Amino acid sequence: MNSRAVLAVLVSAALSATIWALSMPLTGKTEPWDAEWPYYFVALAMAGGVCGAIVRRHLWAHYLGAVLGQVAYELVFLKLGPLFMLGLVFLAGYSLIFLASAALVASFKRDPPGAKPAT
Repeated sequence: MNSRAVLAVLVSAALSATIWALSMPLTGKTEPWDAEWPYYFVALAMAGGVCGAIVRRHLWAHYLGAVLGQVAYELVFLKLGPLFMLGLVFLAGYSLIFLASAALVASFKRDPPGAKPAT
């Protein structure tokens, strides 16, 4: 994995974990998908957009980071229940919002004139 892909994973993981960390103070719900609409969806879209602006390629790394960051937050800070595995499936699905937003923003970002394309 090259340094830009690693950066994409790290930034995506940090921002997606932040969505979970801010859920309780902003919505009163421990899990963001239990919050009133549209907190989780908007937060995922915003975080994905920021990540897509920072690293426009390596979309697979953004998705991986988004999933890993959320799962890591759950494992470290939340009490896991019997529905944890089902939650992982939903989390993977919801992370597609993050991915779509990262891809959309990345598609608008251009290299400066004369710059070598990033790999």
